Amino acid sequence: MLPPKALVCRETFIERPAFRLSCVVLPVVVFCVLVTSMRVTSVWAGLEPASAPDIQQEDRALDIESGVTYGAGTRLKIPGTDWSFIVPVLWRSSRQEDSDMPFLMAEEGKGLGMMFPLADATREVVHDHLSQPLSLLHGLSFIPAGAEVETETSIARSYQGDGMIGRALAKLGPGGAGVIYFIMGPPEGTHGFESVLERLGQSTRFTEGNPSQ
Repeated sequence: MLPPKALVCRETFIERPAFRLSCVVLPVVVFCVLVTSMRVTSVWAGLEPASAPDIQQEDRALDIESGVTYGAGTRLKIPGTDWSFIVPVLWRSSRQEDSDMPFLMAEEGKGLGMMFPLADATREVVHDHLSQPLSLLHGLSFIPAGAEVETETSIARSYQGDGMIGRALAKLGPGGAGVIYFIMGPPEGTHGFESVLERLGQSTRFTEGNPSQ
């Protein structure tokens, strides 16, 4: 599901035959640890979850800094790009020091998310790679399930793994720009994943100041 000539990793375009995440090893390791631990306790135990009325969405994009945790409503931008998104309600985002891309964590600890910017990605290429299995480290893998849901600017796909459910949304922008958002978690905690992805897609900007462009 990482399209050839599409995944941006450390400012280099990586060609991959399938959606494999070897170029984001550290975040995946962190994710696998959290996937295991979240069955025992909440990642955000002791923190007060934010409720929808309390969220003030920030329209000014902040460059994501490593080691900083950003709350819901914050618009984040990958340094060196114009692509930005807003952290969804009841989620947080942070970036590891050795990774260019941030990840998302549900405040309840039942959902984890990754994102992958695309370049030179046609709709056909995105279709092809959303149909491929998703392989993570430590034997964690997902296979496509059900039909794709397509709109003029997005393509969504569901995935199933070993005791886990995954959801992907590819948001398409101008000039072959795009991003794939992928969130996963145990089945009992995935009822709101579609709305989370919808909010991420709606908040995505590919050029500064222009939503979904």
